[in-house]
Amino acid sequence: MNELNMIERKISRFGVLFLVFLLPLFGFSQKGEKIQTIVIDAGHGGKDTGALGKVTTEKALNLAVALKFGNYIKENLPDVKVIYTRDKDRFVELSERAAIANRNNADVFISIHCNSTEGSTTANGAETFVMGESKNEKNLAIAKKENAAILLEDNTDAYDNFDPNSTEAYILFSLSQSMYQKQSLDLAAKVQKQFTQKVGRHDRGVQQAGFLVLWKTSMPSILVELGFINNTKEEQFLNSEKGQTQMALALYRAFEEYKREFEAENHTSGQPEVSEKPASSNVGDTYFAVQFASRDKKVASTDKAFSGVKEVDVYEYNGAFRYVSGKFTSKAAAMKRQSEVRALGYKDAFVVAFVNGERGTIKQAEEALKK
Repeated sequence: MNELNMIERKISRFGVLFLVFLLPLFGFSQKGEKIQTIVIDAGHGGKDTGALGKVTTEKALNLAVALKFGNYIKENLPDVKVIYTRDKDRFVELSERAAIANRNNADVFISIHCNSTEGSTTANGAETFVMGESKNEKNLAIAKKENAAILLEDNTDAYDNFDPNSTEAYILFSLSQSMYQKQSLDLAAKVQKQFTQKVGRHDRGVQQAGFLVLWKTSMPSILVELGFINNTKEEQFLNSEKGQTQMALALYRAFEEYKREFEAENHTSGQPEVSEKPASSNVGDTYFAVQFASRDKKVASTDKAFSGVKEVDVYEYNGAFRYVSGKFTSKAAAMKRQSEVRALGYKDAFVVAFVNGERGTIKQAEEALKK
């Protein structure tokens, strides 16, 4: 019997009592009806280099992917506020990373890391963690490695005397699973799907472990391990522009899918019925529309591929041609059209806003239309 199992048996009676009080919280619903703020945490930084590769450091790779990920959100989801725990090479305490998310009432927290192993350079693949009990020695070792950053901090009292090298401390600590665990697991699964199916990384799965950076966050939170920096092939991939772009895009697509599904589920049918205002010459340059397709090359808005979609128009944005349906002077009317377009098979359709003829945010359009 290994050390982890022995300690688990010793404290199992305590664990059962502890979980009795926590279980009702595990299905806790995420606050609000929209995903408005995300905190992106580039792991390590400054005097904390993280894992070391042959040509680069974990802290540098984490930051590069984090910044690209945030930029994709800013470019494509203008209604989401992006906050970084660090946007340059500096040291940030683990407790402060969670505090940044809590102070800004973030809806999602994603911490970005790279993995490494001792004695082996063949381990490979990406994995995503949520706060929870370390199920095996491997997960425990990863948590210990990431949590060791507190040994570089001056304010260790912030962790209630937690010892990052104590296995027993991890068993007790990781029983305090997040009340947002269900949502965190959903987001983690979407990230892993993107890493493996879109980027072709080896799937190490969704895992649970006791990460201090996730401990005190009060929103759905995950920690991703992009790959193994001590694996030469994976280090080369993660240190390349192509690799960083692909991993950042994978994170963006997973986040966008999570956001879209969450907001669709929380858009109640009990809202007052709004009459749809069709596109016409009476609609000015500030309006809402429903984007349902994107193409590298421009095709006619009357193309048979868009059969069934009403009032199709096209605009160019960030190097691609985006196709929208309708022009509406109220967001509610656009949401109604969104439901119709999704029913036609465009499951990713979403509302966009234009202000003075240019792509803007939902908030900007709403404020402009009030004037």
